[in-house]
Amino acid sequence: MIFFVTYNDQPSGVYWSQVTDVVDHMNTLGGDRVRLVALVSMRGYMTWRKRIRTRVPDAIVLPMVPRQHNWSANWFWLWLLCRRFRPTGMIGRGIFATALALRMRDKGLVRQVCFDGRAAYGAEWEEYRVVDSDRLVAESAELERDVVARADLRMAVSHALVDHWRSRFGYRATRHVVIPCTLGRSVEILSERHGSAMRTQLGWAATDTVLVYSGSAVGWQSLELVERVVGDWLRGAPDRRMLFLSTTHPVIERMMATFPGKVSRQWVEHHQVRGILQDCDIGTVLREDRITNRVASPTKFAEYLSAGLPVAISEHVGDFSAMVRADGLGQVLAMNEPLTLGKPAPREVERLMAYAREHFVKEVYDAEYRLVKACMEPEPVLPMPSPFAVSEGDATAVSIIVPSFNKKGFIGDMVRSVQQQTDPRWELIVVDDASTDGTVDLLRSMASGDPRIQVVALTENKGANHCRNLGIARAGGQYVIFLDADDLLAPYCVERRLAVMEGSGLDLSVSTMEVFRERPGDDGQRWVPTSRDPLADFLRHELPWQTMQPIWDRSFLVSLGGFDETFSRHQDVELHTRALLKPGVRARSRETEPDCYYRIAEERKVIDPQRLLRGFALSAVLYQTKFREDAIRMRRKGLVLGIIYRTYLQILLYAKLGRIDRTTLHDLEVLLFPPELLRTIPPVKRTLFRVVRWYNLLPVRLRGVNLLLFRAIISGR
Repeated sequence: MIFFVTYNDQPSGVYWSQVTDVVDHMNTLGGDRVRLVALVSMRGYMTWRKRIRTRVPDAIVLPMVPRQHNWSANWFWLWLLCRRFRPTGMIGRGIFATALALRMRDKGLVRQVCFDGRAAYGAEWEEYRVVDSDRLVAESAELERDVVARADLRMAVSHALVDHWRSRFGYRATRHVVIPCTLGRSVEILSERHGSAMRTQLGWAATDTVLVYSGSAVGWQSLELVERVVGDWLRGAPDRRMLFLSTTHPVIERMMATFPGKVSRQWVEHHQVRGILQDCDIGTVLREDRITNRVASPTKFAEYLSAGLPVAISEHVGDFSAMVRADGLGQVLAMNEPLTLGKPAPREVERLMAYAREHFVKEVYDAEYRLVKACMEPEPVLPMPSPFAVSEGDATAVSIIVPSFNKKGFIGDMVRSVQQQTDPRWELIVVDDASTDGTVDLLRSMASGDPRIQVVALTENKGANHCRNLGIARAGGQYVIFLDADDLLAPYCVERRLAVMEGSGLDLSVSTMEVFRERPGDDGQRWVPTSRDPLADFLRHELPWQTMQPIWDRSFLVSLGGFDETFSRHQDVELHTRALLKPGVRARSRETEPDCYYRIAEERKVIDPQRLLRGFALSAVLYQTKFREDAIRMRRKGLVLGIIYRTYLQILLYAKLGRIDRTTLHDLEVLLFPPELLRTIPPVKRTLFRVVRWYNLLPVRLRGVNLLLFRAIISGR
């Protein structure tokens, strides 16, 4: 199930055509059912609920927490609904609904979130003071920035709105679809006009030219501009008329007083509007040049065309001004330019109605709606190549980089797991670190039959970090996956990871890994990246993911400088920590089916524990030193002692098992607690480390004691 969430949208003609009709239409396209969740004002709640459920019987209509500034408190409603219905995705109409949906995603209750962007919300609130609250106006701009950046997919009503996201928020993704405001089901596009009795009721002749304005009287409708342009037009000939289908407004009242008998106003039900429009001759979309209007997709534009009316439109109204100019749909009025449109000929009326049928019914955008639904699946199911891809055709999309050292017994299985990928847009770069077991010969034999495999053979052992950095330098794909020589990828790994990454603007995305011994599935232990605060987890050394779980944007990896080759151990921990500390980083971690497999093999038994532990101790101190200032800046300086604690436990375990002697234990303790590190540890925590030593060398341990010691050591700002 997919939730379509609206917040504080009052049922109206726009709501019916752009919400309830959209939900109904999406449910005709197959796949998961879309269910409307409407949060409406408590004032008139029962009326709104009845009206919405009359149109969408299974809609869930709930009362909002009172007052706009309490919008975030409504998360509880969605939390309950997610617990009850387990939706896979949410489409949020507007910034508040989407922000609530993103909170559900952060809690792990929904996998995918789509932002249905209907306007430039921050600009609209600033330009027209939608609410009289400086706090809410400022909050709306920041909220819009956040939902644009963090949503998995975006629906925009205009290309101009996407351009606004790029210029104002630095949006760099392509993961969006553009669907303008389309005609509602109640607006049936007929092949001929039927009209109404409007002219007779107003005493206007069939030969009169009637200009119509249909819409609300809110600020961005720019009624003062309408008055200026239309006033000159009305004075130009005695048979010109102006009809406002709107609520009352001082500008409208003034025009009625200035032009008695020539200007009239009516307010009718939504289903009556079409007949009246068909009795008119010209539609008006006159807007002042502000950001709100530059990105807009006025619903009445399509309704005018569907009634056979040419449109008088200002410059810079969303995508529509250029459309009017290019396709001859009316007149685009530049500043101070007079209105010159007249009554359209019957053939022109038919052409405009046909244009509306071809461009503004929901069926025209079935491909976009299906794509939205595909993206809301637990694992996005997209066409290959992805419609969001920057690369074209079968170009390499992802480079899989593998360091290798004496893994001949396993490396063939690794290569075959890559060759079995359902998405073939990969290259495999294996950097062999001077193996002596024939690994290079085997790799070259396999590469001879598959040009996507590159083998880089080093003559001197340089370490895994150096090999991975060489791979990054050689990579031709936009994305990078790191894999070890004895591990495996699931056949769908590349396809599913690219389905999330391509066009997303993400720097990295992390999926689930499974541990195995002989074959995938024989162990069952999974490494699920569900951390709410992965940076803090890395700093405290409660590792939320491992090297091969992320897929990286290669340009982001390059900007990081790749792996730090001074680390002989904890190299992936260092890289992930540095990545998450980078300002503006965009990272997603997702609970998925396992798409990669980590081998636990007998060969991994430690032959030289002293060398292993020495590498861990030196790297732990290096990590603590490197990131201590960052932890202090975050007011969480105790966290970086986590890696010291975890490494110390490992050393003590080897000592307790007799794998190292007491002299070696002392030498390793000197490495792990150098004087410069001890000076930064408070006396109480130094005492706790002594307790850790004493306790973990005892013959028996009690459950939970080490956890308490760990929490005490990493605590404090």
